[in-house]
Amino acid sequence: MEGHLTGSYLVRAYRPAFQEARKLLPRQRDFAELRRHALKLRFWPENHPKTEDGQVLDLDWSWVRSLPGKNIGELRIGDTIAGHDNLRVIFFVPPEKTKPPMIWVLAAFQKKRDDFTKAQIDTFAFRRVLVLERFYKNPLKPHNT
Repeated sequence: MEGHLTGSYLVRAYRPAFQEARKLLPRQRDFAELRRHALKLRFWPENHPKTEDGQVLDLDWSWVRSLPGKNIGELRIGDTIAGHDNLRVIFFVPPEKTKPPMIWVLAAFQKKRDDFTKAQIDTFAFRRVLVLERFYKNPLKPHNT
């Protein structure tokens, strides 16, 4: 599954992140553009990975400093989509070695301040716990996500 065309990770959106993105960008065309940016995480952790045909991808990301050691990062999107600039995709990289390796999108929103609010930090941390509980600690239980 690893390779230049597909990247090293699968990217999966946690349902609340999907709903946030849909609310922010209700037009399918705009939502698809945000999705294309989020799918660049397949090539994480490189900052400027290249595809098989040599195209360079801009992958501007960093760890969320307020959550050290939690493997929660933010992908910064430089494009303006549907009039929204400064868009962020919050993602989580589970420490467990899964096959294939997975990156979870926890949130998608327009960042209006330099720092995250306490409510946003709490939301990211809680969604991380839910992903771990639902998909890694109790994977055989059916869940509505």
